[in-house]
Amino acid sequence: MSTIKTIALTATAAAILTSSAAFAECGIEGNANVSIMGNDFPALHAVFSAAEQCAGNGVTVTKNHNKDYKDLMVPALTANPAEYTALTVSNGTLVTLMNDGLVRSLDALVAKHGSSLNKSQLVTVNGKVMAVAFMANAQHLFYRSDILSQVGMSADEVQTYEQVLTAAQRIRDAGIMEYPVALNTKAGWNLGEEFVNMYLGTGADMFVPGTAQVSINNEHGIATLNMLQSLVSYSHPDYLTFDSNATQAMWEGGKLALATMWGSRTAGVLDDEGSTEQVVMNTDFAAAPTFNGGSIPASSLWWDGFVHSQERF
Repeated sequence: MSTIKTIALTATAAAILTSSAAFAECGIEGNANVSIMGNDFPALHAVFSAAEQCAGNGVTVTKNHNKDYKDLMVPALTANPAEYTALTVSNGTLVTLMNDGLVRSLDALVAKHGSSLNKSQLVTVNGKVMAVAFMANAQHLFYRSDILSQVGMSADEVQTYEQVLTAAQRIRDAGIMEYPVALNTKAGWNLGEEFVNMYLGTGADMFVPGTAQVSINNEHGIATLNMLQSLVSYSHPDYLTFDSNATQAMWEGGKLALATMWGSRTAGVLDDEGSTEQVVMNTDFAAAPTFNGGSIPASSLWWDGFVHSQERF
């Protein structure tokens, strides 16, 4: 989704979730304190900045971008009153908040203020709208077309992870980069998510059909681990510290030729901050590669959206 569309949807979502707020241009009158917490990445910076436009005439808007938000959100909303009026969540964090009864249904707010929303944005659980999504996200292959050209390869030749390994070896052999590859392999959630993404590329089920029993201890899981091990052999030895922010910084610094990063990173990579013209002009993108003979891009699909904290009096 383009930045312009993201900001437009965010302004709508912000108005919906600040039901007693805001500035005349947000379409709602009255005094209010709007406080939002969410993850720390460029797309959300644009979203929160759009919500800040509602400040003024008795309305205050505060924000907290925090990469550890997943650990902070439950205690923050358990407090009475809650520390935040709204959070940005994803399909990986909404359930945690719902299980503890920390977010409210948005049905009434959507009915009153949500005429501009698309049905696909309404995250509905058991018939109730529990979040308003403003973006979708998946992993992509970021590649330096100029460096691939130097080793006699093109974009068509990095469509599988096996081909990515071939390109990485050629880049190393040519003395261009010793560590041309990066994934988000920081120990913990990031590394676990890379396993999930790669495993999905096998096309195999992650659970025993019809149950919640995990089923990854099999040939597909072994193939996944082997591919991850092969890829990090072309990464800097500090690869267990690589989260999205670190990977983006390395890319912008011209230290990588091939990287698996989230699509939401593209705007930050292509802007005129923190990089050079050579890197920006030669940065291209493709779908997440396939692997192990499969035809499915090795990536999960995520949505991000707003929730409203549960009111407790």
